[in-house]
Amino acid sequence: MSEQYHYLVKDKILDENTFVRAVFSGRRRGHVVPWSRVVVRPVLVKGERRVQFSYFDAKKDITKNYVGAQVAEKVDELLILAFKNITLQSTGDDLQVQITKKGKVLIHRHELPEPRELPSLQHDRQKNLLLPAGKPDPFLHQIGVMTAEGKVRASMQKKFRQINEFLECLAGTGELEKFDQSPLTVVDCGCGNAYLTFAVYYYLNHVLGMPTRLTGIDTNEDVLKKQTEQSRALGWRDLSFQVARIVDFQPAASPDIVLALHACDTATDEALAQGIRWQSRLILSAPCCHHHLQQQITRQSAPPQFIPVLRHGVLKERLGDILTDTFRSLILRMMGYRTDVVEFVSTEHTGKNLMIRAIKSGQAGNPQAVQEYRALIDFWQVTPYLAQLLKVELGMLSES
Repeated sequence: MSEQYHYLVKDKILDENTFVRAVFSGRRRGHVVPWSRVVVRPVLVKGERRVQFSYFDAKKDITKNYVGAQVAEKVDELLILAFKNITLQSTGDDLQVQITKKGKVLIHRHELPEPRELPSLQHDRQKNLLLPAGKPDPFLHQIGVMTAEGKVRASMQKKFRQINEFLECLAGTGELEKFDQSPLTVVDCGCGNAYLTFAVYYYLNHVLGMPTRLTGIDTNEDVLKKQTEQSRALGWRDLSFQVARIVDFQPAASPDIVLALHACDTATDEALAQGIRWQSRLILSAPCCHHHLQQQITRQSAPPQFIPVLRHGVLKERLGDILTDTFRSLILRMMGYRTDVVEFVSTEHTGKNLMIRAIKSGQAGNPQAVQEYRALIDFWQVTPYLAQLLKVELGMLSES
């Protein structure tokens, strides 16, 4: 294998005037690396510029700071290891180095349409926003969230916050560090205007340095045409959009991550069902409206103790919301997913602020989840739409 790329990577990291960030990830076939990912970036410690090396594996992370000749030495150590992917960000371009299964070195360079600012080197810099405000970013400008000068547009303040909070939710699963395949494959079901689609692609590829192929699907052809043009303008070849119904979409390979962000009503269930069938390792869903189950909850069918709740339309609606997402989380647990339901953004930004996070953790048939699900079904006498979609799979659990 040619090692010429070593010099290119090392020179970029050692250039104090342009270096922003580097990420080493993945492993080559037949090799072992001690870390799933290593992130390199400049920091300021007691007024002195240093280069920070953060080493991650499934159980821990170690962070160390170096200066002078130590930096070159530590970069050499990383380049000797059999990492599969190296992603570098500088003020002028993004560089991606990939090693194929046959050992071929592929180098992709993307020149930025506008220069990227050097990052703040403060060790305790703002942490609450993964995408900081006031810092120009081509992708946020392209999708209309920011001005060219880096100012978040007044009409996009809530959307900007929502983007950041969602990325925090994604990072908070703790699963991204465990992926070692490359490229990562992601499907965003019912992507709509695709603000979060673009943000996830940017975060995985350009912040974490994890080569990712992301496909957004939706039935609105006109909207997807616009998203495709924006993706091409950014030079993002691995972000694509397809016109398709969620239940009909057939990916080239089972996606590692499935997203469904405010997919309307039963579209959320379709995305969850597809993610389960694809055995995706990570499923994130922010449900929207919940009409299907609400229509089944009537005074005649509901437990008599809940008649006072059903007397008020708004309470009935919220009850339907809670039951729908409870059934969804139970079914995911039954199908082998560790599941939690969290608020991913304040209600001042959107009333639909719940996030269902599901991580593939075992085989289907969790006995406790099955028991809780059956008891809730018997109590309410309803049929969740997700259960209809997964009738065969849930039937197999009943037979076991």
